[in-house]
Amino acid sequence: MNKAKKFLAITMLAVVAAAALLAGCSADASSLPYLEDEVVVKGLTDEDFTVTISDLTQMEAVSKKAEGQRSNGDIVKLTAVGPTLASFVEKYGGGKPLSEFSAVRFTSLDGYSVAVPREILEKREVVLAYMDGSKKFDKGQSAPLRAVVLGERAMYWARMVCEISFETGTSATVTDKVVFLDTALPLLGETKGSYSEEEGGDIVSTIDILLKYGGMPGDGDSGAKVYMAASDGLKKNETMDNFLKGYLKYTGDLVPQFCSPDLPEGMNMNTICSIRAGTTLYASLARGLETWGEATGADGHVGVGFTDMIKDQGFATVNVYQLTDVEGQTYLFNQHELVAGVFAEVDGAWGFYPPTDDEELEPVTSVVSVEAVGQE
Repeated sequence: MNKAKKFLAITMLAVVAAAALLAGCSADASSLPYLEDEVVVKGLTDEDFTVTISDLTQMEAVSKKAEGQRSNGDIVKLTAVGPTLASFVEKYGGGKPLSEFSAVRFTSLDGYSVAVPREILEKREVVLAYMDGSKKFDKGQSAPLRAVVLGERAMYWARMVCEISFETGTSATVTDKVVFLDTALPLLGETKGSYSEEEGGDIVSTIDILLKYGGMPGDGDSGAKVYMAASDGLKKNETMDNFLKGYLKYTGDLVPQFCSPDLPEGMNMNTICSIRAGTTLYASLARGLETWGEATGADGHVGVGFTDMIKDQGFATVNVYQLTDVEGQTYLFNQHELVAGVFAEVDGAWGFYPPTDDEELEPVTSVVSVEAVGQE
């Protein structure tokens, strides 16, 4: 064999090998090994139902390049191929518009769950992806389905989706108590155990927190939700069951932090400024400075104003509010006094500093909570 023929033969073999390799890495929708995998759909119609990945492949598909940042800073990239959530609702929702729902929750095979709120659904396209470009998803990694929210952080994405829940109603339950995490968590003390040693930093069980300060669901509240917001603008609502599996870390970087050994790492949430459970709001005053902005009291103290803290929470309006300090001592203030004062950190302790136009009003140092208690 002369050199020219030998070179041509080697080249052809290389092309064949490359084609075989590409064929092994790519797939078309009809050959996906998880076509018969089912996804449970709840809340879209009067009765729950299931769809298969094969059903989704029969719908009109989009192909969108997507990029999202995880909470640990890693960047996730893929080309999401599949129908949009809007087209899915149009096909299976019996005429209901997507705007009718307050959130859509995606639940994964590994227990991860994330709710995409209405404000994101209104401005972002969601792709129910069953492929990454021409590549199939791997079992135990992404298959059978990924929910990809275009233009949003990967915190709102979900892989291995096995359930889609359409939620209605509003999260604006009237709040009647605020508990300050900056003071309340150290007061409870660290929850001891192997996980606290592994995690590093001081942590408190969420069960202990809610039992102590409020927000634990009653017997009839099996579907209760917990609403969390972070100082970087991230918002998330979590099932009460998942929340009660976790802990709040209060020392170290990125605190307060929600974490759990029984949930995927992606469900952790950093730099929390507020958590609402039932009618109780848990607030971090330190993170609130970043989120709600600074307020300056009449005496020059710089901190957080009560109105800024609760403006999105629908706080109960009454004439008398009761503040409690770390010693259990209680103090009563009327609405004007509470609104005109400021919550500020002095000598390492967060306290409430009332307006100085009334000399009889004393500051509440190391404040734990403020509660609406009723008429004067």
